[in-house]
Amino acid sequence: MIEFLNYLIVSYNVWFTAPLAIVFLLALFRLVTGAMDFGDVNTDVDMDTDLDMDADIDADADVDADIDTGTQGSSFGDVFGFLNVGRVPLMIVLMSLFVTWGIFGLIANALLNVPGNPHRVWISCLLALFCCFLGTRYISIALSKLFPESEKAIRDTQLLGLKGRVISGQVTTTFGTARVQVPDGPELTVSCRTEPDAATPVKGDTVILINYDQTKRIFEVKKSEMDLR
Repeated sequence: MIEFLNYLIVSYNVWFTAPLAIVFLLALFRLVTGAMDFGDVNTDVDMDTDLDMDADIDADADVDADIDTGTQGSSFGDVFGFLNVGRVPLMIVLMSLFVTWGIFGLIANALLNVPGNPHRVWISCLLALFCCFLGTRYISIALSKLFPESEKAIRDTQLLGLKGRVISGQVTTTFGTARVQVPDGPELTVSCRTEPDAATPVKGDTVILINYDQTKRIFEVKKSEMDLR
């Protein structure tokens, strides 16, 4: 038993056994406290500074990474999308990363005979990093079937035509904010502006989202004649 414990905490293995221990302790804690419903974990991923200007928006709505990054290179949004964050709660994704990192790392250590060649541990780390991301992606795809309540990603264009209520002092030709209720979804805070010749909506007015400027990431709105109820 002592030899096994020493094997687990030896320097070239502790990189992989420590994450496994964290997952085990976390699962044990949640089991003891009766909080095994991982679906209640808030991912709270801020995917868009325009669509998520106040931090009280429930990230389970999974605002699509396209809003966050547009078409500019790789980002955290790309990683979250690859790992299916939103379709699967963030906590489960993180635990899958830890578990697959630990398992693949220990397997790589054994295959590369790291105990006899400790310098090869870095090769094990690289292999484990690649395998844990790939493995977690497919695990999250499989687990996503267990979360039918998860919302589909919300793209900026899907908000066009919806009505919102102005929450800033007013909406000018440069800036304003409004709260928009997505049908069967969350309530989002969006940045907005009006056209130069349009009426100026003030706080409490109802506006309609009529266009979206992808460059400045702001919606164009017009005042609605019908008030929201």
